[in-house]
Amino acid sequence: MIAMRLYDFVLWIHVAAVVIAFGAPFIYPVILARVTNANPEALPGIYNAMVHAGRTLITVAYLVLFLAGAYLASDAGLWSEHWVSGSLVILIVLIGLSHGLALPTEKKLSAIATTELAARGAGGGPMTFSAEYEKAYRKLNLVGLISNVLVLIALYLMIVQPA
Repeated sequence: MIAMRLYDFVLWIHVAAVVIAFGAPFIYPVILARVTNANPEALPGIYNAMVHAGRTLITVAYLVLFLAGAYLASDAGLWSEHWVSGSLVILIVLIGLSHGLALPTEKKLSAIATTELAARGAGGGPMTFSAEYEKAYRKLNLVGLISNVLVLIALYLMIVQPA
């Protein structure tokens, strides 16, 4: 039988929570760009799925990530390390970006896309969205870019653990 320390198990939980919380949002821009060009009628559903994932799975993963990280930092006596506090600050900022900007913008984009696609009607040719949609889309992409850079910085801090 393979023996595992509690610390190692919680470390696995911590890493799994990172993958769950940040894996899908990392590729949202690629998915949205492809769907926008190839199948804009699917955009409202895609945005709704992103909102649902953000409110459920991703939010729970944030909580698990925090709790597991707090256990690991406490067990190993690492709270005074700058890479721990820096990563904690990044997590708090990421949660704020997710709930304060990304989720409301995804909801707004879903509503706008639904309205504009309905106004176009079936077989209306290539879709051109309004300036309001494009502005919200750029905002979501900027939030995503900032979030992805912050995730990469946190990963660097966690893996390299600079002094």
